Amino acid sequence: MKHSGSGKILRISLALLLPLGLTFLVSCETGGTFARQGGGFGNAPDQEGGATLERDLKLSQGERIFRKNNLEHLAIGRNRIEIQQLMGPPDGRSLDGGNGYLWDYRRPIYDEASDTVYAWSLVSFKFLKGLCAYVNVRLEHPPVQLTEGEPALEPGQ
Repeated sequence: MKHSGSGKILRISLALLLPLGLTFLVSCETGGTFARQGGGFGNAPDQEGGATLERDLKLSQGERIFRKNNLEHLAIGRNRIEIQQLMGPPDGRSLDGGNGYLWDYRRPIYDEASDTVYAWSLVSFKFLKGLCAYVNVRLEHPPVQLTEGEPALEPGQ
């Protein structure tokens, strides 16, 4: 009788752990939680429908394209070290009226709603008490001056 009780416990624990383990294995992906590495969206057609994302945006090898919804939802509550590991060093840092810190980044962002990658989006993280309190994503394409070579101005012009 003593052995049947331990066998029953073993069966119950296997019944609980097996679905949990399978869920973990199925839900894990190779790559970051927030983004796909490299040309993860390289096969997505642009608005014209013909060219690929990699050719249009001329993304460097290994550059991450972040999903807007992932950044807005999953970065909340993360500390500055975690955000810096994910995004790299910020392009700009500032104080926000004395009650928090703002970190700004220019990164390519994929917007699920419009099914478009905005190559020069402004992503701002606000930190309060050391944790990310909110994320603001402003979707933008690079300005014309950055995409096309602007002629150099001569002195006096």
